Parts: sequence; C-alpha cells; structure tokens
Amino acid sequence: MMKKLLALGCIAAVFTAISCQKEADMADPAPATGKFVPVTVKATVPETRVSLDGNLPVWTKGDQIGVFTADRVLCPPFTAQTGGSASTTFSGEKPEQSRLTTAFFPYDANAVLDDAGLSLTLPQSQSGKIADAVMVGTGNENDGFSFKNVCALLRMNVPASLGVRKIEVVRDDRVTGPFTVGSDFSIASEDPASYLEKRAEVAGTSALSGEILISVLPSTSKLLQMALTRADGKVAFINTTFTSGKAYEAGRIKNLGQAGSSLTFHDAALIADPAEKQL
Repeated sequence: MMKKLLALGCIAAVFTAISCQKEADMADPAPATGKFVPVTVKATVPETRVSLDGNLPVWTKGDQIGVFTADRVLCPPFTAQTGGSASTTFSGEKPEQSRLTTAFFPYDANAVLDDAGLSLTLPQSQSGKIADAVMVGTGNENDGFSFKNVCALLRMNVPASLGVRKIEVVRDDRVTGPFTVGSDFSIASEDPASYLEKRAEVAGTSALSGEILISVLPSTSKLLQMALTRADGKVAFINTTFTSGKAYEAGRIKNLGQAGSSLTFHDAALIADPAEKQL
C-alpha cells in the first residue's frame, strides 16, 4: 500500500509540474531585463516646435527624449547627436531583445506608460522657450519616431522697457501638472489639486524681453487671463475673450502680439489665488 501511495504521489507531482509549465507558457512574456544594448533612433518634430528666428522645425543638439519599450520599461534618456533640422538621430540604450514603441519629449524620469496611456507632467514654472512644450512620438527603432505636440502654446512679445519679471497665465481648469495622453493623442486630466495647477508662469531675475512662449494643457476655454508682474511687485492684468478660433488647441501656437506700454500696473493678487494671498 505504501508503495502504491508513493507511486500515486509521484504521478500527481508530474502532472502538477506539467500543468505549471503550461500556465507559464500561456502567461505573458516577462519584460526584457538585464543587459542593455546601444541603439540609435531617428526622430521627427512637428511644425510647432520651431526656431522662432527662422520659423523652421528643429531639434537642438543635446535634447533628451524618453523612450518606452513594448513591455512598458522606460529606457535611460536618449540624446540628440546633432541639431538644426526637423529630423535627427538620438542615441541611447535599451534592454536587450526589447522593442521600442513610445517616445516623449522632454525626458521625464517619472513618466509612466500603462493601460490608460502615457502619464506625464507639464511644469507650472517654465523657461519661456518652446522646449517646455510636451511632445509624444510613436514608431520604432527601424522606422523612427514621429512626434506630435500635445500642448497648446501662447506667444507674446515683451518689451524690456516694461520691466516685467514674471508672466502668468490663469484659467479655471487645469493648466499645468499631471495629465495622460491616450493612444489617439487625446488628453485626460483630473481637476486641479491646487490653485497652482490653474496657472503657468515664466519668471526671471531680470526683465523679461523678446518672444516668450508659455505651454499650457489644451482647453475649450475662450477666456485669456494673464498677469504681468514687475520687480516692485506691481501687477498688470490682461483679461479678454477670444471671439474666434481655438485659444488652447494642442499643437498650435496662439500669437498674442506685443504687450502694450499702456498696461496699468497696480497692487493686486491673481483671481485664482487663495483668499490669504488676496489680502
């Protein structure tokens, strides 16, 4: 009887092992890990990422993009080897035997790719350059990546004579912060968590001058609210409604023209500020 039980036990163990192996074979393959290998990809930029002097789409040498594999692993940053053209090559590393499928600019180590889409963050404090605009690219290492600008951009020419140190854009909905880009390039985001996520700003230690670009999340709003602050803390407001066109359309630059010398600067707080900041 003991021998018979042992035999049955051995048979059961064999069938268990076979069953486990079948389950393992049917499961999704494990993400590529371990050794990283060098790879070079080609990237093409949209018309909105422009050199404003020559009005040509260009990359800058040293630009860094993020690239995800098909297993949703974020590779170390890829770096542009040359600049000055709409297409250039980026060099980096990927997990061995992995496939590259999704890219974005600028590089963000906290980016996440999951079933909902690509989760990124648009910073509230910006440089005033078009490089702040977030782009997403699809493709692969063989055919290259084609990027699409998922932000709306506002452009304003600011005379140095105004002495403006900070420019802010304010809306009632989310302007900056975390958002998700779907597979169809649609934008999804939660309601703003604080008043700071209802604005974008460019600030400098000296007077801002020349063309200033501010990147914001797309919106159906037609209201433009801006605040320009001088070094003495006095603020001038711009509050107007766009009568035609889409003010905050993804991939487009809205030209606001030149900030006028007729702006009136006075002591005030932004409407979007909490009560304690409006005292």
